[in-house]
Amino acid sequence: MGYNNFIYHRDTVVEQQQEHILTIAKSISTSLEESFNYKINSLSLLSKEPLIVDMLRSRGLEDMDSSYEEVLKKFFSNYSDEMERISLLNPRGELLYQWPAKYLTNDNIIDDSIIENVLNSKEAFIGREYLSYPNQFSIDIIQPVISGNRVEGILVSTIDLNKTYEKLIHPVKAGEKGYGMVKNKDGFIVMHPVKDQIGIESLKVRKAQFPDVDWGELEELSRRQVEEGEGYYTYHSKWWQHDRESLTKKINAYTTFENGNIAWIISVQMDYKEIEEPIKGAFINISLISLIIIIILMSVFYTIFKINKKREALELESKYLKKLNQAWQDLIKSETMLRHSQKLQTIGTLTSGIVHEFNNLLSPILGYSEIILGDLDSDSPIYEDILEIQKSALKAKEIMDYTLAYSRQDKIFSLFEKLQINDVIKESIKLIKAILPYNIEMVEDLSSSHFIHGDLTQLQQVLINLYNNSYHAMKEKGGVLEISSKDIYISHKESGDMNLSNGHYVVIQVKDDGIGMDEKTLEHIFDHFFTTKDTGQGTGLGMAVVKEIIDKHNGKILINSELNIGTSVKIYIPVIKE
Repeated sequence: MGYNNFIYHRDTVVEQQQEHILTIAKSISTSLEESFNYKINSLSLLSKEPLIVDMLRSRGLEDMDSSYEEVLKKFFSNYSDEMERISLLNPRGELLYQWPAKYLTNDNIIDDSIIENVLNSKEAFIGREYLSYPNQFSIDIIQPVISGNRVEGILVSTIDLNKTYEKLIHPVKAGEKGYGMVKNKDGFIVMHPVKDQIGIESLKVRKAQFPDVDWGELEELSRRQVEEGEGYYTYHSKWWQHDRESLTKKINAYTTFENGNIAWIISVQMDYKEIEEPIKGAFINISLISLIIIIILMSVFYTIFKINKKREALELESKYLKKLNQAWQDLIKSETMLRHSQKLQTIGTLTSGIVHEFNNLLSPILGYSEIILGDLDSDSPIYEDILEIQKSALKAKEIMDYTLAYSRQDKIFSLFEKLQINDVIKESIKLIKAILPYNIEMVEDLSSSHFIHGDLTQLQQVLINLYNNSYHAMKEKGGVLEISSKDIYISHKESGDMNLSNGHYVVIQVKDDGIGMDEKTLEHIFDHFFTTKDTGQGTGLGMAVVKEIIDKHNGKILINSELNIGTSVKIYIPVIKE
């Protein structure tokens, strides 16, 4: 367990460090962006210098003094910490002046395509990096000199990227050995603390120098840098600024930088051991401290154990008395349940007699209504009335048959048929709505459209039982009784959690904002003879019967409740497969 904690904390610290050096890489990218923008703005101001504009408009050097040269020299002097040279070209790309003059050449120093782009856009442009000297890349910042709406010439500021690296990137440290570097998306190193690494195609050269080394991780890093653009990766490589010893584990965080024709990958590397070693040391120290604490605790526990031995006799006696008391309480509870059961049996016998009498009253109603319907034409004005009488009598007989079956403690009588659940809910609402007090508001949201296979009477019994429970929970202070239905699909994953088969279900929800129930009440909510109502107001069979009916419908009932907040009951019933 301790080792697992070590691994967990090590991975957490490594991940935090990866994010940290990724932030460093991003800050380098931001610094480069700001630096190049500053250089562009400075060159833009230079392009508006009147001496330079006037010289270019004259299209000749022989009639001009050398004042503009001093302007260019002063500009170079101000930015010589990174600038390699400053050049002035005519619109055809021909060199007019360059400082320092040691770089002077008769060739066009800028590609014709770039000149054409600047002439058309009349905006500053950063050219792609190029190898100006062995182990040195440079870039050109091209700024058109515009008079009116016409390009009179072109200023070119050539930046030594080695100087840029020393100024902006080299001061950034990632641990003792770590460093930042820049390469282009073709894999060539553009900026690096080791000069002989600049200009090489890193992966290709590494493979050629060390053919026996597996460079698969470096290939994966290069792929991620090009395809993902930003992230971090742990891999094995060498420290090229040292003695290029054997492979060591590194963390590399990388991001991209794009401006003009530039597309670079900026990466910061750090030695993995610099993170892991302090954690290992801390783990060893913690382990030693833990061992000392364990020894102390064992001594304390042994002392406590000896003391507790003396108390065991008293505890055994106390447990015996508690068990005796519990047995007495269980006996009282059993006697109460027995009396309750006997009372229910008496009620069942009485109910059976009432049902028989009620059925005797229904028989002539059904018989005579059938005879009258047979004698009447369907267009008779009283035909529908007689038919309604017959339907109501049949419904009453169905209820009596169900009541009789339950009063005999038989298995619940069921008449399953195809039902639209919203119709069942609406019919149950009609039965309860009229008797709800004024301080209880009923809200309906019935959106289900599927059919189920169920017993209408049993489902109505379930709903009315739930309505009744909500009514009792809200009768003192009032509230809102929400009744809703909707169609859902339960996936394989959800079905395991809910102990249901996956598929389409209808969900019926009855929700109130009554007094709610505590956890102890919820644990026994489906127990027979369990009730929260006052004596004489409940049998303790309501929710037990509800669960039995829902189980018979291959469904599931879930109850969520909080004291003084309310109760939500959800019923899941499978729909009929088309």
